[in-house]
Amino acid sequence: MNWKKTLCAGLSGALLLGAMAGCGTSDAQPTATPAADDVAYQAIGLPRDTVLFTVDGRDVTADQYLYWLLTSISTAKNAGYLADDDAWEEEIEGQPTADYLKEQALEISKLYATVASHAEAAGALVTEEQRAEAETQLEQMGSFYEQYYGLTLQEWLDQQCISRDAYLSLNDAYYQVQNLQASMEEAGELTPTDEQIQAMIEAEDIYNCKHILLAFPQHDDGSDPTDEEKAATKAEADALYAEITGSADPIAAFDTAMNEKSDDGRDETTGELYKPEGYTFLSSGALVDGTSSLVSEFVTAGTALSVGEISQPVETSYGYHILLRQDADNEDTRSAYSAYAMNQLLDQWTAEAKVETTQAYDDLDPKKLYDFMKDMALQWQAEQEAEAAASASPAVETESPAAEPTASPAA
Repeated sequence: MNWKKTLCAGLSGALLLGAMAGCGTSDAQPTATPAADDVAYQAIGLPRDTVLFTVDGRDVTADQYLYWLLTSISTAKNAGYLADDDAWEEEIEGQPTADYLKEQALEISKLYATVASHAEAAGALVTEEQRAEAETQLEQMGSFYEQYYGLTLQEWLDQQCISRDAYLSLNDAYYQVQNLQASMEEAGELTPTDEQIQAMIEAEDIYNCKHILLAFPQHDDGSDPTDEEKAATKAEADALYAEITGSADPIAAFDTAMNEKSDDGRDETTGELYKPEGYTFLSSGALVDGTSSLVSEFVTAGTALSVGEISQPVETSYGYHILLRQDADNEDTRSAYSAYAMNQLLDQWTAEAKVETTQAYDDLDPKKLYDFMKDMALQWQAEQEAEAAASASPAVETESPAAEPTASPAA
């Protein structure tokens, strides 16, 4: 489980480092004559450093915003909107399409600008090591796109309508958030009270269950267990459930049986269970620590239990499970609280931030941007296909003065 704001950047979802993007303040005036190959200027007729709006007085430029606007358009298309040109005249969630897309991108920019401002105010600056790491990962990404798609790093950035510096600023702010959270943790600002933990458990619908797994037999050929094998495992699980619940202390009997008989993962050296404390998870099945998810049958059974209640045997693809629900106030939940509280702060800061747009923002046309970027991508694709076809054509053989053809051309 990761309660941090996590937003995919770019049309390809390619932001390797994942989370927050910052918007740097700049007092520079828009350049008078952008370079001829400036994709952003070609797309919308604005220099990259044109301020489109401010967030609590912090400038957000075209270079920083167009990236998110393309992301907003891509997300809408993936959701089934913008099927054709006529769709641009329709509404999305009660708003004109263009306004909806611009607002979605503005909200992302608003969040990122707010995060950057708070991090900088707290001195949570990006270290040289962090910036070097971001540079290295950007170069690795460039190598990936060149190897598999034939695009240089600059060509890929152009397709995202963002400059290298602006793209790296996304990663700068990701590190700023990490550093801000670390500094707040060190100062004790994110240390929860018991009441805050309980509020989080209720708000996020968090559960904890430990279990006894009686696994189905494994076959060397990988085949499924037979009906007879499943029935035998079920009978064993039913008998164990009756034994546990019929004892004078069912909780103690459960723990004894779990430690002695459960087929869940164990340490190869000590034989101890990896998760004797059980699994802490959300109603979606995702583990609170973010490592994986539980199978749906386990989740359905576990969430139906009261704290201290033991389930009857539950079948999954692994075998039969007997579950015991426990209080979710545990080490896993408390370890996750810092990220959860940070996320709550981000929501609060963003809600309180004041945005002031410029005329350049009001005049910005998302469809014009989309049409240009689509046409540019199609043109590049055609050029690449032409180059590939040319390189695949057989070379013209030149006849040596002393040599005679050994075969006639194929018909």
